Amino acid sequence: MGESLLKRIIESLKGSKFIQTRTGEFIYGVLTELDTVTWPSKEEVYNSTVVVLITVLFFSLYSGLWDVIMTFVRKWFFVLYT
Repeated sequence: MGESLLKRIIESLKGSKFIQTRTGEFIYGVLTELDTVTWPSKEEVYNSTVVVLITVLFFSLYSGLWDVIMTFVRKWFFVLYT
């Protein structure tokens, strides 16, 4: 039960005629590469998502603040020079 579905698919493709085609060879190569990938844990994905959301919130507030400041400065210049 410990064997992953991906490993079972790779093993079943090894002896098939499908792997002798270009498409089969490509799919086999993709599956073997996917088998070597180290996938992040649920906790790592959650932590990375939190960091991204905090960063987006920070830069949104930063750019919004600058927008308000520059709008005030632009209106002040128009009043001053008109």
